[in-house]
Amino acid sequence: MATVIGWHELYTGDLAVAGFYAELLGAEVETADMGEVQYPMLKKGDRLHAGFVLKDHDHQQVPSHWYPYVMVDDVDASMEKAKSLGSQLLHGPADVDIIRFAVLMDPQHATYGVISSPNPPASGLFVWDELHASDVEAEKQHYTELFGWTTSSFMEGYEVFNAGEAMVGGLMARNDGAPGSSWISYLAVEDTDAATAKAQELGASLMLEPTTMEGVGRFSVLADPTGAVFGLHKSAS
Repeated sequence: MATVIGWHELYTGDLAVAGFYAELLGAEVETADMGEVQYPMLKKGDRLHAGFVLKDHDHQQVPSHWYPYVMVDDVDASMEKAKSLGSQLLHGPADVDIIRFAVLMDPQHATYGVISSPNPPASGLFVWDELHASDVEAEKQHYTELFGWTTSSFMEGYEVFNAGEAMVGGLMARNDGAPGSSWISYLAVEDTDAATAKAQELGASLMLEPTTMEGVGRFSVLADPTGAVFGLHKSAS
């Protein structure tokens, strides 16, 4: 199985934020009842694309954030390899129906997951993931060793992770002065400017105004009502 990104989760202090994304993206919220835990998921068309995890009592100080899951053949083996490379296990490994997963934190404190599933990766709504690194070379080494990814230069100061011929995500130096690394997920929209304005009307805060990059498209970056950073993107093609 190609080690591409196939699922996303938002670690948040308020599960109601799922409604923010549903309204913004013209999607639905479908909630799985797991007994003591409710797991809202974002559904658009006939596909589920992401889930929302409520912070537990001991981690209220952790900022709300999106993180990606990488598709792997063997979650346990990938988890053990990640730990040997300096990642910390945050949750799992665990099974939900036919899916097995684990959540980890890399050595620069960026959260990510590994997941195995017979279902194809969710696609179409989350269109890009970008790792903003406190140490670019250390992050490059971690993920290339863990997943067999390669890197290529896209432009000065920006590299791309590749799984074979597939582009997986971006890698750049963190420039906001915050400690540690973090992943940012970009969501597909039909009109970046209109979607950015709508997100602000729904309670999001603008971090990067709509910007056009030749060959890439038009994108913006915001923080949702719980503070989680995300991007909006309209492809150039």
